[in-house]
Amino acid sequence: MTPAIELRDVHKAFGDNRVLQGVSLAVAPGETFVLLGRSGSGKTVVLKLIEGLLQPDAGQVLLEGHDLATAKAKELLELRGLLGIQFQSGALFDSMTVFENVAFPLRERHLLPSAKAIDARVRETLELVGLTDAAEVLPGALSGGMRTRLAFARAYGVRPRILLCDDPTAGLDPLLTEAVDEALAVGKRSLGATIVLVTNSLPTAFQLGDRLGLLHDGRLVEVAGPLAFRASEHPAVKAFLHDWLERHGV
Repeated sequence: MTPAIELRDVHKAFGDNRVLQGVSLAVAPGETFVLLGRSGSGKTVVLKLIEGLLQPDAGQVLLEGHDLATAKAKELLELRGLLGIQFQSGALFDSMTVFENVAFPLRERHLLPSAKAIDARVRETLELVGLTDAAEVLPGALSGGMRTRLAFARAYGVRPRILLCDDPTAGLDPLLTEAVDEALAVGKRSLGATIVLVTNSLPTAFQLGDRLGLLHDGRLVEVAGPLAFRASEHPAVKAFLHDWLERHGV
C-alpha cells in the first residue's frame, strides 16, 4: 500500500541550525500519527514540508507516492488539494457567520460545482461537529469549545484525505482540549482522514495516536504505538515523558 505521506531521509537547515538531519517516516492511509518533541525540535517544519511550503535541502517528501519537489504546477495544486490544515489559532473570520466560515474554502478553491452543492456540504459538515443550530451565528458569539469545533469544521469541509494539525490544544484549558480531541475523533472516524498531529498534550497523543514519534536532535528517535512508546527505554523518550509529567504535576 502506498503511504499517504512519506519522508525519505529529509534534511532541513536554516543557516547553521540543522533542524532535520535525516528524518524518514511513512504514514499509512487513515492512520493518525502524532509528532512529539520539545520546542524548536522541528515539528512545525515537518508540517510545512508536507504542505509544500518548504523544500527539503536533501531527501524527498511524497504525498500518495508523488514527490512534491518534482511535481509540475498542476499536479502540485492537486496534491495540496488533498490537504486540510488546522491552525493553532483556528484562523476564523469573525465577520462571517459559522456557515460562511465553512463555505469560504469551498468557494475559494472551487471544489464543488454549484452553490447548492456547497450549501449541502456545509450543512453536512456542521452536523458532523454538532454546530447545525449555530449556522447563522458569528464566531464571536460562540463558546470556546464551539469555536474549536468550527475551526475543525472549516478544515473538514473540503473533505481532506490528509489533515495536518499544528498543536491545536496549545494553551487550552482541559475543557477546550477535550473539544479538540472530540473534533479530531470525528475526522478519524467519520472522514477516515490520515492525520498528522503535532501536540504537546500527552493525553491527546495517547488517546488519538495510532503511532507516536519523537523528534530529538533532528531525528525521529522513536516511532511506536502508544503502549510501546510509553514503555520505551530510549533516553530521549524517557526524559520527554518525565519532563511532561513533572510540568503537569502528574
